[in-house]
Amino acid sequence: LETSVLYSQDCQVSYKTLSSGDIALIATNKSIMPYSVKLEATIKGLTSNVKLPSISVIQAMSTDTIALFKREKNAASSFKYNTTMIEGNVTAKHDNNHVYQLPYPIGKAYKIDQGYNGNSTHQGKNALDFHMDEGTEISAIRDGLVVEAIESNKKGCPEEYCSQYNNYILVLHDDGTFADYSHLLKNGALVKVGEKVKAGQIIGLSGKTGIASGPHLHLEVYIMGWEGQQSIPVKYQVNGKATLPVEGMSYLKD
Repeated sequence: LETSVLYSQDCQVSYKTLSSGDIALIATNKSIMPYSVKLEATIKGLTSNVKLPSISVIQAMSTDTIALFKREKNAASSFKYNTTMIEGNVTAKHDNNHVYQLPYPIGKAYKIDQGYNGNSTHQGKNALDFHMDEGTEISAIRDGLVVEAIESNKKGCPEEYCSQYNNYILVLHDDGTFADYSHLLKNGALVKVGEKVKAGQIIGLSGKTGIASGPHLHLEVYIMGWEGQQSIPVKYQVNGKATLPVEGMSYLKD
């Protein structure tokens, strides 16, 4: 067997020339989140068992054959291919029936300084900015798996270059969507990567790290696409009803 690793990070693709002469393309995902792999190939004297270009979703901590190139009888063969990979499942569909919990403890209320498609930094983005003093408790809006948690930064400013200093928690939900809780306090992540969290569980403390002119929680639910994050205007439980949050309003969690 001849093996060539073409990409080595959390997810990698290799090809193997089998004893039959056929060629298998194999993806190995070492991450705790799924990866999407787009395969493009030019083949000669071979037939593919998948339509090219193809898209495969490799689940967390798994290995899968994404294509098999079979040799045509008595034909000279060659192939070239490349792959594009991104974290997340590009085929994921948001469960629009799911109603989220507000991101703070019961009995608390916080104003939404900027809402979905807001006039400042949320243009074209379905994200919420909750006005919170530094150190305010943040709770999970939905059950999920913590796949990233950054808390080492202490700097924040309104300029683009401060994006590198953002502290955040990223939670993966069962339907393949992510929740991003951003601008956390230094050492403000109260959960670890690989931990399963429940809706309502305290997971972090608010701050003003990253691109921030003041302390607040930036909250966004999104799915991954080939062009990047595609944010979703999700609804929250308010007074027993599924509510689309409005900029400038405060919502009591009961």
